[in-house]
Amino acid sequence: MTERAVVELRGFSMRRKDRLLLEPTDLVLAAGERLLITGPSGCGKSTFLKRLCALEPGNETQVWLKGEQASNWGMPEFRRRMAYLPQTPLMLEGSVRDNLCLGLRLGVYRGMQLSDSSLRDALASLNLDVDLEDDAVQLSPGQKARVALLQRLMLKPDVLLCDEPIASLDRENAERVIQALGRAGAGGMTQIIVSHQGLPNLSGRHYRFDRARLERVQ
Repeated sequence: MTERAVVELRGFSMRRKDRLLLEPTDLVLAAGERLLITGPSGCGKSTFLKRLCALEPGNETQVWLKGEQASNWGMPEFRRRMAYLPQTPLMLEGSVRDNLCLGLRLGVYRGMQLSDSSLRDALASLNLDVDLEDDAVQLSPGQKARVALLQRLMLKPDVLLCDEPIASLDRENAERVIQALGRAGAGGMTQIIVSHQGLPNLSGRHYRFDRARLERVQ
């Protein structure tokens, strides 16, 4: 394990049936580092994120998290440390508060609490003019995307994987999300972000995913 590495890929490769999605790849990310991945639709960007966090099986022995092979982690603790935000997150039936606090039901968060004042501050930071009692299922796609991001950020994982985090947002709200990700990174959260349009206001290592390769963009 490389010193200070939070995430390390060792010979990480992906196949789907007879198609090679990614040739064997080595990669190391330290605390607070950000990896930005762009590439054409269908090249495997979303699959890459899902394989990293074991939502799709097959790469558990090629991913290392904080010095431990992914296959050696208990899955609840692994999920606590490496969080995944899909492009189109779903809200469960219940209030906005219920959805923001959903993770606290898991044993790995035992003892952690989020006050209503902290939840309201978080909503305001992403320009979410909604009440904690509002029905989360009735929110717009852009509101759901921001609530889901806040849910992950407030649980403070070591690593956050984001799939197209600003795809459903207008320019103003996209900028607020980019600022929130910037603050999280400055606080030490490692991030891997997939975006077909790029995120020019976020610093980090930029790779292009194409033709089964991750190539560094200068």
